[in-house]
Amino acid sequence: MSESKYLRVSDEYVAEHPTADPRATEVVINALVVGQLLADRMEAVLRPYGLTLGSFNLLTIVDGADGPSTPTEIARNSPSKVTTATVTGLLDTCERKGLVRRDRDPNDRRRVLVSVTPPGRALLDAIAPEVIEAEKRWVGPLSASRRTALLRGLGELLVAVRAEQT
Repeated sequence: MSESKYLRVSDEYVAEHPTADPRATEVVINALVVGQLLADRMEAVLRPYGLTLGSFNLLTIVDGADGPSTPTEIARNSPSKVTTATVTGLLDTCERKGLVRRDRDPNDRRRVLVSVTPPGRALLDAIAPEVIEAEKRWVGPLSASRRTALLRGLGELLVAVRAEQT
């Protein structure tokens, strides 16, 4: 990618903030913009199926688990680290649509176990090809080596940002 294709800070910004690292600011700005664009594009793919990005993530987390999951486990395994309150709202919506089922844990009646229903599984199966094609289309302009370098850089950024949360 040539330098002109990414968002840059202005010379005025650099002059006004001499202690700033312009590249750090540019990385953050571009990561935020790309992240939002990808989220918007994914929402557009999911919308015809009656799903939001949050409900899709919930379904994929529950479907990918070794067995039924608790809302706390779902929140912990969410890539965006949502709260259990957010998970509860998503579960309410998905349950109303018949995509998930909540059952009491037979070993601990205080715990709720969530599993994907057959219609939820069928919906995920129907969505998968379209999501896969969209992901390939979005990342298509990047060579394999650029994808690897980007993943490495994003991984390092993710570790650094998460470390600051603790």
